[in-house]
Amino acid sequence: MYDPRTPTQRPLTHVELGPSLGATLDRRLIGDVRGKRVLDLGCGGGHTAVGLARRGARVIATDPDPGQLYSARTLATNNETRVEFHEANPAELAFIRADQIDLVVSVWSLSLTDDLDHVLRQLHRVMRSGVHLVISLPHPAALCADPVDPSRTVQSWRSNDPIGERYVHTAEDVVTALSRTNFAVDLLLERHAGGPMPASLIVRARKIGI
Repeated sequence: MYDPRTPTQRPLTHVELGPSLGATLDRRLIGDVRGKRVLDLGCGGGHTAVGLARRGARVIATDPDPGQLYSARTLATNNETRVEFHEANPAELAFIRADQIDLVVSVWSLSLTDDLDHVLRQLHRVMRSGVHLVISLPHPAALCADPVDPSRTVQSWRSNDPIGERYVHTAEDVVTALSRTNFAVDLLLERHAGGPMPASLIVRARKIGI
């Protein structure tokens, strides 16, 4: 299965929000990041963080896996870009002061946590009012599909059930968690990667309140 956290060849010219998703979606959801302070939550091999830094963003990137961070730091060094890396779980953001972040991007990494509300509360604290959060997750259909025959499912869509190392987060789960933590959803997309099942669930939401 596609995993942007795996340190393999990924594009640096745009944020790859899911399998077979190219630059058009990046331009639509993320756009110009020059001068913005961006948080890459669960950076994996660092392609999103380094790519955004090359586009002029001031990037903070977190990941709980030291091996992934080593790969990410190596990628940043090889591309002569500056990224502030931290070894931390998604909700461990105490090192960021409140109201500092202009954009948060999380590509598939939140499928590794079962408590979206906890993470979103921390993100709400560090984000400036009115700015956006872009979350990409493996679609429940992709997680529950038979790997041999993707047209059929082998497990039901039960919210927060673990499948391997991942948790099933439905669109209902994500939208509800965002609403509870004072975010307003302005876009929800389900995208295929050529197969019969949608592969990616993508949500963009805006921080409301202070």
